[in-house]
Amino acid sequence: MRRVFFLVSIFLCVISLESCRRSIGYSVLLWDIPEKHLPDGQIVKVHFKSNISQVYIIALPGTNENYEVPIWQLTVPQSKKKAIAASSRYKDFQHQYARIKIDGLPVRAEAVNTSKQVYRLHKNETVKILYKGRGQDVIMTDGSKLDGEWLCVLTEGGTQGWCFSHNLALFTKTASGEIFSEEIDESDSEQDDALLNLVLNAKWYPESYTQMLNENLIDLQTIRAEPAFDPGEQSGTISINVNDRVRSAQFDGIKKISDRFYDFTGTPFQMIVNTADKIVVNYTETESKPESYTFVTIDSDYNIPRLIKTEQERRSNEMQRLYNVDFFESDDFGTLTFTDLDSFNWRGFSALVPNIISKRVRGNGSVSIKYLVSKKLLEKFDGMLTFNFEGMSDEVNFFYKHSNSFLELEDASEATIKNNVAISRGKNPTVLIFEK
Repeated sequence: MRRVFFLVSIFLCVISLESCRRSIGYSVLLWDIPEKHLPDGQIVKVHFKSNISQVYIIALPGTNENYEVPIWQLTVPQSKKKAIAASSRYKDFQHQYARIKIDGLPVRAEAVNTSKQVYRLHKNETVKILYKGRGQDVIMTDGSKLDGEWLCVLTEGGTQGWCFSHNLALFTKTASGEIFSEEIDESDSEQDDALLNLVLNAKWYPESYTQMLNENLIDLQTIRAEPAFDPGEQSGTISINVNDRVRSAQFDGIKKISDRFYDFTGTPFQMIVNTADKIVVNYTETESKPESYTFVTIDSDYNIPRLIKTEQERRSNEMQRLYNVDFFESDDFGTLTFTDLDSFNWRGFSALVPNIISKRVRGNGSVSIKYLVSKKLLEKFDGMLTFNFEGMSDEVNFFYKHSNSFLELEDASEATIKNNVAISRGKNPTVLIFEK
């Protein structure tokens, strides 16, 4: 038995050594490994890939040692000849890194200032410069071109994308990780100017849009295709339009009051820049109470006009489904007919008087899909219908579920509605079942 065990052990060792000699190819190291004195641009032999740990096992050059490297830190393994050819792409910026000058600088999918943002950088974060590319000019508010060029960068988390070099401070690292040359830092005022230029060139929307778009709950009562805050650009006019309430003024210039706090001279507007994609604007007209608005930028993936149109069509199609039925009938709650896409006729609803419907109303009026319902409530309902009866000032809301054979309405007078989204049902609501 001991002999068998000894032979098996030798066999396993041979197999292990053989697997170490084999490789899946060669890769270019994109980010240096100073603790192993490996600079970026080094060609390394890759033994195998671990999908579980998300690492490559590489052979450290000139040694018998293996080392784990995160997958993002290497190019895809290939033949040694192809790896050497691939390394030439990174030669111009070998050993070149950059420190981020401003908070919120976007990394974009393409070398275009309106391209999708794949990552947002923090001030003083470090990136690796991979190579230079041709891209679209970045235009400042006065119509001039912003100095710089588009560079493909790699973040410390492994994201690759494009940054405009104007807000990058480039430096060089040795194989041991020492920084031996660095661009001279710009002054604080120059950094402030760069951040201010980003703000003035951006489109700003109410902060509430963030949740609305993320959850795909498009509130047609509040969403607008046009930006809510226009910081002026070249026109010298600053304006806010929130909930159809417009505030505007002409300004002569922008004065920095304190860190990230700016005054639009000669106007009641002040602006606090939290990050490159979030600001607060105060409106302090002397005859009224000060107003404060938080605005954000919207990812280019969201086409707001298209989202508005899609939501309008969805609601119209829902009303069309109800209108296509001749009438809905209930032994307890009468007969309900949708006489048009936005009107109704209801007879025999006395069981709902006066708790839900006023006794003074007529049995007709307008109907619409005014409110949205949360994703949790959508598991039970199709949405919410808002009835406006002639002779009744208050609207009457029902959750509804429309199937091939019936229409279910649930009284929503005690439902919780927040920001035009129903988030909970009432307690012990009246439920109405109508057959087609």
